Amino acid sequence: MALNGRLPTPQGWAEAKYVKSGDSLLDESGKTVEVISTETYQANSPCYEFTFRDGTRLVASEDHYWPVREFFGRYRNTVATSMHLAEQGVTFERALTQGKTKASKAGVSRWRTRPTPVLTFSEIPMPLPPYLLGYWLGDGDRDGPRFTVSEDDLPHLEYQCLLLGARVVSRQRTHGKTFRIRFDLGKRATALNALREMGVLHNKHIPPQVFRSSESQRRETLQGLVDSDGYIENGTSRVEICFTSERLAVDTVELIRTLGLYPRLSQGDATLNGRIVGTRYRIVFTAYEGDHVSRLPRKAERLKPKGKSAPYSQVRTIVGIKRVEPALVTHIRVSSTGGTYLAGEGLVPVCDYT
Repeated sequence: MALNGRLPTPQGWAEAKYVKSGDSLLDESGKTVEVISTETYQANSPCYEFTFRDGTRLVASEDHYWPVREFFGRYRNTVATSMHLAEQGVTFERALTQGKTKASKAGVSRWRTRPTPVLTFSEIPMPLPPYLLGYWLGDGDRDGPRFTVSEDDLPHLEYQCLLLGARVVSRQRTHGKTFRIRFDLGKRATALNALREMGVLHNKHIPPQVFRSSESQRRETLQGLVDSDGYIENGTSRVEICFTSERLAVDTVELIRTLGLYPRLSQGDATLNGRIVGTRYRIVFTAYEGDHVSRLPRKAERLKPKGKSAPYSQVRTIVGIKRVEPALVTHIRVSSTGGTYLAGEGLVPVCDYT
């Protein structure tokens, strides 16, 4: 990998150049794996920059190995070097056919990565229940423990507060069918102090420790975000979340990736009454029933069942391979079966040998 390549670790992110023997990375099952050895050297031949459909990029030497799924009229799993992938190109040109095996598109993406896993970590102490944190980040007042919620969703939110050991202190109708409710925790702590302790009061973002919390804690945080600020398209399992905060949008993308899903982030104008008032950040991803990205019944029931094979929502298609100048690279060997580890912001499985 290129020395400045970002690698996910159990503690957070590390650049490849700082990884050394005895450190920990993550393998393609999302579990911790030990680094056996590293070797930094000057590549004598060109490196390659790989671009994935979600916009993430990785730079690797020509002899770096990629475990991929190749389409060449049908699919097969293989392991190939950067040079081989570049020589074959990112598309497979097939003849157009008719009938039951109709092929209406000649140029088909040739390479897909192995599925991105759900990262596995232990549960951590959180001053605020993860679901309430997510809901507050989506539709809460930045200066205190208050939510804005529709009249239809109010019973659901009050019930969730009850389940999580919180309580609704007050509710006030703001306009139409919208309420602002204030919540608090039990006798041992206050919700205001919990927000302050997590560093999010007046500063909405996902705290760094949440990205390395347990799967259930991360999933509950996402559920709160989807239930408050998200939309699920009926019958398609397409989930959309919009923010006006770039930091919160970027944080949410990272959170979604740690759950083995494949978000795409775009931005455009945020408008109010026909006037541009800022920038809107839009996250779109596909989820299924078993992904449990929502608790709100009217949203959760729109998710489709997951099929038997790895869904498109878990793989990353390679859309570009560009030759770049030779550079200092590091060869990382790990203890996982097949020598796999995750690399880049997209958590792409790569390996150190065939």
